[in-house]
Amino acid sequence: MKITEGMKVIESGWVKKPKGFRVKFQQFQDGELVTAYSPPEDATALDSDVTAWRYAWKLAQATQPDADTLAQGHLVNLTVVDDQDSPVISYITGETEIFNPHS
Repeated sequence: MKITEGMKVIESGWVKKPKGFRVKFQQFQDGELVTAYSPPEDATALDSDVTAWRYAWKLAQATQPDADTLAQGHLVNLTVVDDQDSPVISYITGETEIFNPHS
């Protein structure tokens, strides 16, 4: 197999590293839950999943709803996603996580 052929095989089968990470969340606005991201989609993404998970946890702690009552500014369903909007596995638990879950 020539090197160029081998490189094509590697490229098609190689696990691709995400280009960045964002915290995806929902926020109560004008009577409904609205999905948003931090940093926003038009801004540079975070370059580390660890940083994104720590940021998500801190946001969740700072905006935790009281007894299932949502109010303006509360953030729920926080999770970390990659550049393809796919859930990212937590470096702590080895599973996807959702902080301040709300249905």
